[in-house]
Amino acid sequence: MGTSRTGVAISDSLGVTCAPLPVIRERNRERALLRIVAIADEHGADEIVVGLPRPLAGGTNEQMEAVVAFKEQLATMTATPVLTWDERFTSKLAGSGAKKSGEQDSVAACYMLQDYLVWRSRG
Repeated sequence: MGTSRTGVAISDSLGVTCAPLPVIRERNRERALLRIVAIADEHGADEIVVGLPRPLAGGTNEQMEAVVAFKEQLATMTATPVLTWDERFTSKLAGSGAKKSGEQDSVAACYMLQDYLVWRSRG
């Protein structure tokens, strides 16, 4: 969840791979949330995974608290389970393979989702 762009990715039906979707370019939080719900509904998502920007030193910070509030608001807008997953280093990883025009945000979302899918498959 960014202040003006939100990266989005979707997994395949088996939860094995993922692909980036077009970035949500929206400054209005409510409209961004509605767009996420619409995308999840359109693709029949079983879960919505929100990237959590955990500080490297641990603890919390303003950005992390804003994402937690975003996730909680999103959870009230959909019956689809909403959870968070650590997104540290995904933007750095995405920066090497994506254009700076915003595509990087959805590539980063894909890295985060792929990490979650790997973790889930081991459970």
